[in-house]
Amino acid sequence: MITIPYCGYDFRNPDRDRIFRPFGTTSWLFLLVLCPMVFYFSDREEVQAEAGACILYTPGHPQHYQAAGEFLNSFVHFTCEDSLPDEYGLIKNKIFYPDCVKELNDILKIIQREYLNGLEHSGEMEDLLVRQLLLHLRRSQPLSHPRQQGRYYPELFVLREQMLEHSDRPWSLEQMCRQTNMGKSQLYHYYNLYFHASPVDELLNARLARVKYLLDNDAMTIKQVAYASGFQNLCHFNRFFKSRCGCTPTEFRRLGKAGAATSSLSR
Repeated sequence: MITIPYCGYDFRNPDRDRIFRPFGTTSWLFLLVLCPMVFYFSDREEVQAEAGACILYTPGHPQHYQAAGEFLNSFVHFTCEDSLPDEYGLIKNKIFYPDCVKELNDILKIIQREYLNGLEHSGEMEDLLVRQLLLHLRRSQPLSHPRQQGRYYPELFVLREQMLEHSDRPWSLEQMCRQTNMGKSQLYHYYNLYFHASPVDELLNARLARVKYLLDNDAMTIKQVAYASGFQNLCHFNRFFKSRCGCTPTEFRRLGKAGAATSSLSR
């Protein structure tokens, strides 16, 4: 069980304030930097950290940092009975830059609310929220410096988010290129570099997931399901579905009903 001895959200200290704990703390400390800071390490290394930087201090590790001007950050101290953070393979005692800063700060805000209010089941909620925080860090592919994300990352991230959220829309490669101001080969290269897949494959996978969900609704015909999921050609849709699922949409719907009926009878 993870417990939280102290935490802070958008926490302010006096300008240019310095934190120096030569022997660290008995807890883990996750610190999200919201203003420029200088971090000092035992090998006399100084690291200039920009807003959006993070560090995960292990128990007992020296903590020494100072705000370059304004002092603002969010953080959580937490303890756990096992080596839970090690299981996530996270960078420790070193500055890194995740690509989900807003999400991390939102979680820290909820953590502080639970910590301060002490509502029923707050302990369980705090445990789950810290685990969620660690999972976000694990999935964010942290970088040693924000500029290493590359010049095309922000545009491609926005495109990907819009495309997957609205996969039913008639996306085309030409439209993707226009939105990102990139050529086709350039788009494919950098999209695969950042997200380890092609934009077309991700779009088709998102549409397929939507199809499977809509097939549960008997009020919709197979044709309606196809069109509502972004497939404009019914023959192409049927061939694509069978190649991916090994059966036709009609068979998939029938098998789903049979499985649900069997599950109901077994209860």
